[in-house]
Amino acid sequence: MRIVEMMPTWGLAMGVLALLYLSLEAGYWLSHRKSGMDDVSALQASVLGLVALLLAFSFSMASDRYTLRRDLVVKEANAIGTFYLRTDFFPEPTRGEMRTRLRRYTDIRLEGYEAAGEPELFEQLLQESNALQDELWSLLKGVAPQTPTAVLTLSTEALNDLIDVSEERLASARNIIPNTIFALLLVGMLGSAMLLGFRPDTRNRGGIPWLIFVVILTAVMFTLVDLDVPLRGRIRSDQKPLRDLQQQLRSMP
Repeated sequence: MRIVEMMPTWGLAMGVLALLYLSLEAGYWLSHRKSGMDDVSALQASVLGLVALLLAFSFSMASDRYTLRRDLVVKEANAIGTFYLRTDFFPEPTRGEMRTRLRRYTDIRLEGYEAAGEPELFEQLLQESNALQDELWSLLKGVAPQTPTAVLTLSTEALNDLIDVSEERLASARNIIPNTIFALLLVGMLGSAMLLGFRPDTRNRGGIPWLIFVVILTAVMFTLVDLDVPLRGRIRSDQKPLRDLQQQLRSMP
C-alpha cells in the first residue's frame, strides 16, 4: 500500500509536522551531548538544497499529472458528446435507448468524481458506468448488421473513445507519487530539520524560526500530497466540461 493512502491527508500533514519538530529537538539534543558537531552550516546548506531539489521534482511530477487529469475531463466530455451526436444515424428505438443511457452515463461520471473521497460509493458508480458501457456496446452490436459500413465505423470509433478515455481517467487518478520518492523526500526533510536544530553555541531553542520552518515544510508537503491524490485531496480537476455537457444533453431530444 502506498504511504499517502494509509491515512487521511490532514493526518499525514500532522504526522509530518510532529516528526519535523521532533527532528529539530533531536538535533538540539545531540548538539549539546556530542562533541565535534560545532560547525554544520555547510552540511545544512547542502541538505536543504537537496530537499528543495526533491520538492521541485515532486511538484513537477504532480503538476504534470494534474494537467493530464484536467485535459482528460475535456477529452471525456468530447467523446461522450461525439457519440451522442452520432446516434442520430440510428433508427428508433435504438437511438432513444442509447441517448437515455448516455445521459445517465454522464450523470454517473460526474457523481463518481465528485464523490471520489468515498471509496465505496466511487466503486459502485464506477461499476454502474462500466455496465452502461457494456449496454451501449450491445445496442451498437444489435444494429450493426443493418447499419451502413461508414456509419458503423464512425460510431464504433466514437464508442471506443468513450470507453478508452474512462480507463485513462481512472489510471491517471491512481497514478500518484511512488513510495520511494515520498520516503526519500521525507527523510531529506527530517534530516534537514535535525541539522537545523544543531545549536551548540546556545541553550535556547529556535523558537519562531523553528515554527516557521516546520509550518512551511508541512504546508508544502500537504499541498504536494493534496495535488497528487485526486481521489482524496481537495485540489481536484474542474469537472465543468462534463457539467456543461450534462446540461447540453438534457436540453437535446
